[in-house]
Amino acid sequence: MDFQVRVEARDGYVEATLMGVRTPATLMAAAEQVTGVCNELKIFKVLIDVRKMRGKLDTLETFDVAGHKIPQRPGMRLITKSAILDLPPNMDRIRFFETVAVNRGLNVRVFDDEAAAVEWLQG
Repeated sequence: MDFQVRVEARDGYVEATLMGVRTPATLMAAAEQVTGVCNELKIFKVLIDVRKMRGKLDTLETFDVAGHKIPQRPGMRLITKSAILDLPPNMDRIRFFETVAVNRGLNVRVFDDEAAAVEWLQG
């Protein structure tokens, strides 16, 4: 699997930087690692930076990951806020991810500006 995640504790949130190919499997592996770290640290706000990922999910994959797999992941409901940071050209697709996840009860917002994402997390 062409995938790597770096997870670091910040001031009041966990920052996860994902690298490699964006697939349903890599996103689920990242969700497992990130929720594990959040649970260990008892920090339930997370900044997920996917700007270094290559590729994209198609519409059905996006719906499946955001609408079923991630919301059903053990420990995911403990996460109180998730800010996803992506590149401006990816905003239309990632906003669909946000809409589906929010409709499934997750508190997710997408950003292309890191300062705005951190401000939202800490607000």
